[in-house]
Amino acid sequence: MAFAIEQEQQGAVRILALSGRLDTETAADLELALQDLQAAGANQFLIDMAAIGYVSSAGLRVLLALAKQLDGGRGSLRLCGLNAAVMQVFDVAGFSKLFLIYPDRQAALGLPVAAPVVDNGLARSAATLLGAPQAAGESSSGSADLARAAAQLLGASASAKKSAEAGDKKAEAVDKKGEAVDKKQKAAAAPAAKPAQKQTETAPAAAPGMLGKLRNLFGKK
Repeated sequence: MAFAIEQEQQGAVRILALSGRLDTETAADLELALQDLQAAGANQFLIDMAAIGYVSSAGLRVLLALAKQLDGGRGSLRLCGLNAAVMQVFDVAGFSKLFLIYPDRQAALGLPVAAPVVDNGLARSAATLLGAPQAAGESSSGSADLARAAAQLLGASASAKKSAEAGDKKAEAVDKKGEAVDKKQKAAAAPAAKPAQKQTETAPAAAPGMLGKLRNLFGKK
């Protein structure tokens, strides 16, 4: 990949976005570009190295020379976007302690982090379903409050659901226990079955015919 330098201005800071390899040959190109900028009055530099895959000792010397020229309140130098391999070179050389190094350009410039995009439609639907009041003609400035309210309601709903489920389980256990007690009480209250009485007397067997009738009349056995 060919070495390239892209420049842009952000306030008082001159940003140099480097790409390719910063080695013995290309370090001279960076040095000349920095000298031209300093001659034009630039003294606030941010070098974005996110697209740099390799840095040699020659590249490190150019950066160190620039840092020395800007030392003592004469300017500032910040680096950003160093990948793991390039950062390791800085660490081994002891240069990571000599420069202000940031993870990305936004952090180096101190720009505020962009607020997350809120899906107003989704937040409004959730809030409506959960009973949140909705103001007529709601503006975008209220989207954060709407999303926050929806999130709170969702959290409250989940908590209430868990509590309700726990209550249902407890009530079910009480009902089962009550049914068992009722069955036990009914069993204890039921009258005991009376034992069948033994037949102490045996009814006389009827004798067949006329002879049997006569015996019954006169009491003969």
